[in-house]
Amino acid sequence: MVAAARKSRGDGTVEVSSTAVADVVKVLSRHNPGLSKTALAATSRVMAAVSAVAARLPAEQQRRIAAADQELTLAIETAVVGVAAKHRADLTELKIDKPVEVSKGAGLGKLVDIEEGRRRLARYATPVRLEDWAGPVAGPSEIERTFGTKRSTLHDWQKRGAIIGLLKGERKHVFPLAQFVDGRPVEGMPQITKIIGNPRVAWQWLIQPKPSIGGTPLDTLKKGGFEKVLAAAMRDFG
Repeated sequence: MVAAARKSRGDGTVEVSSTAVADVVKVLSRHNPGLSKTALAATSRVMAAVSAVAARLPAEQQRRIAAADQELTLAIETAVVGVAAKHRADLTELKIDKPVEVSKGAGLGKLVDIEEGRRRLARYATPVRLEDWAGPVAGPSEIERTFGTKRSTLHDWQKRGAIIGLLKGERKHVFPLAQFVDGRPVEGMPQITKIIGNPRVAWQWLIQPKPSIGGTPLDTLKKGGFEKVLAAAMRDFG
């Protein structure tokens, strides 16, 4: 990388080659995946320039610089800030001969009353009953009659994420029956619901077929395929 950066101009200064910058970009992007493209490009040019200058020095001076890393860091910081300040001043003095054209969008259009808004929304949104997408559901009373599960036990299961409760109306929760096996929660549900978080999203995900695991996550859990489902949940939501 250093050798690629040592390209001298006629006046004795060093020109940083694009090959050197590209090499630095590769290293930085591998070790700093969160760095923006702008920051990555700027940092790479700075590092390539420092490398090119250092490569021209005698070996003894290079060793001394490497030993004084704190002084080197301060010197580089001072130089970079100085260059940035100079270019900021150049931009401030920039004059624009022609006026800038200000573009405006079409805006939101005319306001409509609430009834008209509902009519327009109804053209696109079709009401769907909870049971139409979630499958058969039951409230706490029905589950207690069917499985003998007490409300306190059901609440504890829901709190631990062992079962999923879906809001129906403003405050009432119902529970998809497919998540129970012999009146008890499916094994592995707490880990899956913890990863996904939102109960509605979690249930939709559990009942949708996933070719990567050979069926729906819920059915796979019932067959003992917890590891497959956990890996799929981590890929999609982790």
